[in-house]
Amino acid sequence: MNKEKYFLKNEQHFFEEFKFKNGFVIKNAKVDYGFVGTPKYDDEGNIVNAVLFCHNFMGNYSTISDFGELVSEDKSFNNEDYFFISVTSLGFPESCSPSTSGLNHDFPNYEIEDLVNFQKQLLKEKFPKVKKLLGIVGYSFGGFIALGWSIFYPDDMDFVIHFNSSYKSQGNKYIFAKLANQIIEDSGQYFSDIYNESISNVLILVSQLHYILSFSNDYINSLSIEEINFSIENFADEILFFDIHDIKVCNDFLLSFNLENLLDRIKCKLLVIGVGNNNYYIPEYDSIPLHELVEGSEYLFLDTEYNPNELEYLYKIEKDIKNFVDSV
Repeated sequence: MNKEKYFLKNEQHFFEEFKFKNGFVIKNAKVDYGFVGTPKYDDEGNIVNAVLFCHNFMGNYSTISDFGELVSEDKSFNNEDYFFISVTSLGFPESCSPSTSGLNHDFPNYEIEDLVNFQKQLLKEKFPKVKKLLGIVGYSFGGFIALGWSIFYPDDMDFVIHFNSSYKSQGNKYIFAKLANQIIEDSGQYFSDIYNESISNVLILVSQLHYILSFSNDYINSLSIEEINFSIENFADEILFFDIHDIKVCNDFLLSFNLENLLDRIKCKLLVIGVGNNNYYIPEYDSIPLHELVEGSEYLFLDTEYNPNELEYLYKIEKDIKNFVDSV
């Protein structure tokens, strides 16, 4: 048995150049990615079982490892039948981003098409035998990209799984991005070439603002004051691994993200998964309207029982996801 198929392999690739929709070109653009599973080939030597994974806001290519309830040796997406490719998105650390490119506040604003084309270019250059994806799984922020794929390249996949995400920035998501950027820009240090302690303090403030939206009201109100204080401090510590320029450009993207008027382009099978007790992606405003707007799509609801980590409860809908994929 080839044990390598059961371990996520990490590699880096550099585009000779990557061109943004606005015309800006970055030379030697880095792409961080991983792959796991078993590629299967047709008579012409093309890979026919490739599934692209798109990660969340705090994640990267390795986030696919958190999906053990779906992607593992004996789960719905088992390592014998599927070949997963996971890419750290444009704009995020490890791949080409404001911080890793050295451009910082001069990094161009990206659009949803840029996020999709960044991944498409990687597939073309590193996985030329993947002429068509079997499917795409998008989690949280990655759901934007997965949906974008199905709109801008509707013939490039058979299915999309849109998990705990949305199709546009509205309500709490828009308010957070706007206020967070105002905090960043008003700090007076964002445009400085010197990364000092005050910038770290701004990162903490932005993190604490995001904390309010990261957990359900039921979960937050179940905590004692001591538990909340401890939780906020730990949450803020995580964001210190990020760069403020990466966060600022991501927020700029969120302020304009909207695919609502393009949903009629979707041809593939679409599974929309809403998650209960969520203050950021709210099923009533995000998942359910998307399902209603895309004819023929399917909808699943995941009850997390107030737990802040929805991935621990994927076992509840594993069979339903399997049935969806098998029906494609």
